[in-house]
Amino acid sequence: MADFQIVRWRELTQADRGAWAAFRDAQSSLRSPYFDLGWFDAVDRARGDLFVARGTRRSGAVAFLAFHPGVLGVARPAGGTFCDWHGFVAEPGLAVEAGRALSGGPAAFRFEASPAGDPGFAAHADDRDISHTLDLSAGFEAYARPAVRAAPKAIANLRRAQRKLEADGRRVSYEIDDRSPETLAWLMALKSAQYRRSRHPDALAWDWSRRLIAALPEATPEMFGGVVSSLKIDGELAAAHLGLRSGGVMHHWLPTYEPSFASYAPGNVLAVEIARAKAPDGVVEIDLGPGDYPWKREFASGGTELIRGLAYAASPIGRAAGALGAAGRRWATLPVGPVASLPARVIGRVERTAAQWAAAPA
Repeated sequence: MADFQIVRWRELTQADRGAWAAFRDAQSSLRSPYFDLGWFDAVDRARGDLFVARGTRRSGAVAFLAFHPGVLGVARPAGGTFCDWHGFVAEPGLAVEAGRALSGGPAAFRFEASPAGDPGFAAHADDRDISHTLDLSAGFEAYARPAVRAAPKAIANLRRAQRKLEADGRRVSYEIDDRSPETLAWLMALKSAQYRRSRHPDALAWDWSRRLIAALPEATPEMFGGVVSSLKIDGELAAAHLGLRSGGVMHHWLPTYEPSFASYAPGNVLAVEIARAKAPDGVVEIDLGPGDYPWKREFASGGTELIRGLAYAASPIGRAAGALGAAGRRWATLPVGPVASLPARVIGRVERTAAQWAAAPA
């Protein structure tokens, strides 16, 4: 059994970081860029509240869980709203007691996209999800024209869009590794406008989220970082995407497109061209993130199961939070109409409002 203590991210030693990297390299479930040390380094440069529950034995560190202290005592994953995958990074085969890991810190940890086999959270899962993926391990052509199944619908849609672009006499150009600051600024402005149109909080207007994007290094095949890609129609930006890369895995992260070009589906066209260009560059998988949405199914050739739930600390505050959570769930089952969901709605509103605030890095 490991002994856990809560430390700041920047207090991890080189031995800790070496153990983290070794655990990750040994387990395919941790290939996502969100488990790369580089992601957490970028988050730590953007926010001053990144902590780690570090589990140790005599041999050294054996488990880690990074988190931000959250509203009402409920911790959130590193990067908050922008973190699609999260969970324990632990020695292969190690069973982790999540309650024990949290006992010196937050009352609970809300996980929304952890690998199904997470050593600490699997026992606390109450829902499941999928993260659709593009399998490029045999190259782009094998993905686009598979021998044993139908081609992804996105490929047929691509051809349709290309025919329309050609019929309309449009000139199309791509920049898969677009290092122009103007492109990134354009992407963020359009993504913010998209958030506002859909009545979602504009997460890119927050100070810490802008610091996070600025803190991302440029990805290489060997180093974690961000990859900005763009598509232009007649010399005008029509779509752009900011993805994350770690080794052979890319994560589809922040896509956007100019609405006036919507009839050409420029965002979808760019997504396919990114896959085409990155397969020879060593990318073997593109992860589309949690959520079983139709557009993801159109692109996908595979998927990874994820779990959601709430783990409570094995501490007085954790037990109190657990009792309140149980009372809330019982309340939600009462035959009192919309009032039954009121506590959950209020808590959700508080959490979403608090997500925009974070301490500046020291």
